[in-house]
Amino acid sequence: MSDSDLAVFVSAFESTGFTSSINWYRNLDRNWHLLADVDPVIRHPALMIYGDRDTVLKSPRLTEFVPDVEVTSLDCGHWIQQEKPDETNQAILKWLDQRAAD
Repeated sequence: MSDSDLAVFVSAFESTGFTSSINWYRNLDRNWHLLADVDPVIRHPALMIYGDRDTVLKSPRLTEFVPDVEVTSLDCGHWIQQEKPDETNQAILKWLDQRAAD
C-alpha cells in the first residue's frame, strides 16, 4: 500500500475512530441469535483469497461451509485488496473466466 493510500485510511480513522469498524464483533451475540435459523452453507461457487502473511489463520473447515470454493493465496497480509490490488483483480478475473468457461 502506498503512503498516500495509507493516509486515506489514517484520515478516516482519525475522524471517525474504530467504533464502526468493530461494531460487528461487539454485536456478535445478537447476530448469532438473528441468524440461528439460517443455513450456514454457501451453496454457490466462491473464490477465497487468503493473504499468506495474514495473522488471521486460514480456515481448516472452509469446504464444510463453502463446498464449491476455489482457494488462492497472495503474498500479503490481511488487507489483501489494498496491499495487492492488481493481483487481487487478476485472481478474481481469472476465476470468473474459468467459471464462464464451465
